[in-house]
Amino acid sequence: MFRIVATPWRYRYILDSAQGRRSGCFFCAYAEAPERDLEDLVFFRGRHVFGLLNRFPYMWGHAMVAPYRHVGDLVELSDEELAELLRSTYRAKAVIAEAVGCGDIAVGINIGRVAGAGVADHLHVHLVPMCKEIDPSTPSKELEDALRRLAEDLARRFT
Repeated sequence: MFRIVATPWRYRYILDSAQGRRSGCFFCAYAEAPERDLEDLVFFRGRHVFGLLNRFPYMWGHAMVAPYRHVGDLVELSDEELAELLRSTYRAKAVIAEAVGCGDIAVGINIGRVAGAGVADHLHVHLVPMCKEIDPSTPSKELEDALRRLAEDLARRFT
């Protein structure tokens, strides 16, 4: 059972998406710009997949693992991509649990818009620690700074 968590910072994401201010695929943009990893909250890069923190998290430590290739479904991945996606998700789960002090982590994939995928065309796995809610009154800048520090910590732990 999922909890309903107040996340007012997600409103900006939802509003920008609804008004067409978000164009293109941010996963593809992040995949193609390793020089921006810290700004994009990317904490690891593999051969076929990369891991990043969710900029609009439901809970503290909410991360995603995505293939570099723009595919919308598991069946479109090669055997190598699928294997690395699962291995990296497993590794990211352990690293996130250690970093945020929470072993209770929901891991899921939403395939298709109706299934809840915010970015339906680019497959990604969510890892959502279920222990530490983020104070809804946290200013956006403060949250962004904290996420950047967490991404740096995860990158150190992931190596």
